[in-house]
Amino acid sequence: MRRRTFIRAIVAALLGTTASVRNAFSLARPKPVFLHGVASGDPTDSAVMLWTRVTTASLGIISVEWQVAADPAMRNVIRAGTTETGSTRDYTVKVDATGLAAGSQYYYRFSCDGQDSAVGRTRTLPRGAIEQAKLGVVSCSNYPAGFFNVYREVAMRNDLDAVLHLGDYIYEYGMGEYATENASAIGRIPDPPHEIRTLEDYRRRHAQYKADPDSQAMHASVPVIAVWDDHEIANDSWRDGAENHQDGEGQWSERRDAALQAYFEWMPIRGVAAGADTKIYREFRWGDLASVVMLDTRLIGRDRQPNVGEEVTRDSIVAALRDPGRRMLGAEQEQWLRDTLQAAGSTTWQLIGQQVMVARMEPPDLEPLVDRDGPSYFSPENLDAIIKASKSHAPQVLDVWEGYPVAREQFLQDLDKFARNPVVLSGDLHTSLAANLIPNGGERPVAVELMAGPVSSPVLESVFPDKVPNGVRDATLVQNPNIRFLDIARRGWLVVTVTPSECTGEWHLVDTVLSRDYKSWSAATMKVGAGQIGKGLV
Repeated sequence: MRRRTFIRAIVAALLGTTASVRNAFSLARPKPVFLHGVASGDPTDSAVMLWTRVTTASLGIISVEWQVAADPAMRNVIRAGTTETGSTRDYTVKVDATGLAAGSQYYYRFSCDGQDSAVGRTRTLPRGAIEQAKLGVVSCSNYPAGFFNVYREVAMRNDLDAVLHLGDYIYEYGMGEYATENASAIGRIPDPPHEIRTLEDYRRRHAQYKADPDSQAMHASVPVIAVWDDHEIANDSWRDGAENHQDGEGQWSERRDAALQAYFEWMPIRGVAAGADTKIYREFRWGDLASVVMLDTRLIGRDRQPNVGEEVTRDSIVAALRDPGRRMLGAEQEQWLRDTLQAAGSTTWQLIGQQVMVARMEPPDLEPLVDRDGPSYFSPENLDAIIKASKSHAPQVLDVWEGYPVAREQFLQDLDKFARNPVVLSGDLHTSLAANLIPNGGERPVAVELMAGPVSSPVLESVFPDKVPNGVRDATLVQNPNIRFLDIARRGWLVVTVTPSECTGEWHLVDTVLSRDYKSWSAATMKVGAGQIGKGLV
């Protein structure tokens, strides 16, 4: 009951709901010096990263106190200390709070200039025999596209052990570009209003996202384990560039490093940015029950997408798809994954959190399905080209694993060989999806994939307007029997629950992101049994 009261108080204080709840837990109110809330992340069985940011007119070094307590009123303080911040880290504060008990709930806050921050709640990872772990999974939170109602839903839960954010935590576009058509009407114009390219730009964009009350409520309620995707830097990024980085926009390495520095400053993640070799792939253990492996499919090892760059032709795309040397993870991360999965053999489940779709998805013939006069993010010319290409059923989204088919087959082989019960968690496609992962020429799944819908980014249906309701979705399911659940029309998130006997995915959707007055519901549930991966999802 205390846990539920705390969650409601946090959300109420940040969103300005009933005065009675706000007064009942006044410590949850954010103070002027802590305008970006608090956050925790990267938990271990004895430590957790704590984060905040100090808003100050000072240009010097700022001293900040922190506390970890066993109770939300912060009376039973377990750990405490003092740290410093300044302009070189944009006045963000990160503390690795160590010496904590395994599998325990804690509360934390910061103090500076005589003011206290909001109180956040966090948890350490458990040890030993574990009966259940419950994880939220989110991705693709686009500030100007709509309100973070999904984050609010996450914050209102009282049963999550952690949230996995699988990327596109921010978007780089400026006003008048992608997904900003409603920004003025709903009061969410991106800051800065232009496409972000410099360290100051990325810092301002992160600050805007962290100032959002729904984001603050989620971060204050549960530890977040995050990896970046492309929009934290630029659209369709790879190791040496991005589709959305053109001549005249400076050196790619400078833009990438600025984006990564701001990411490490503003996210509750261990480590600091160090350039091209920065590693964010890492593992978290829920006792003997689950190993959660977080991968970087975006920057550290990815080769350029076959359909990006100058002089792209049909022949060049085909040649790239057949090239056995093209990688998604890179050789070093691939070997790390094999070693980690082998070492995780004592756990029942291996949950692989990564950014982009693994499942093969062949498009149906879109000619009879798409309303060419309906609203679409594609130009009429691009839409016509996609409709024409769909008649061959060849996959067209090549920024995902499908654009790296040799590497994809190796990835599936590694999961089959080294993991006991592998479940891939993904985002990026702005679609809710469940699929059985079957190697080419295979007959049985070697893993299953659960994909979270977008927090607020435009859904796939906004690209392909239906002639009849759910026409594109239904035809896609018929064309791809490996896909067991698909929703391309709503934003949402995913809850993954693992027990010694089964892994369950439950998809939650919201009906709008253009208003804070919305409805949410549980749309689908799918399961796979331990030792039953070869039988697939049911």
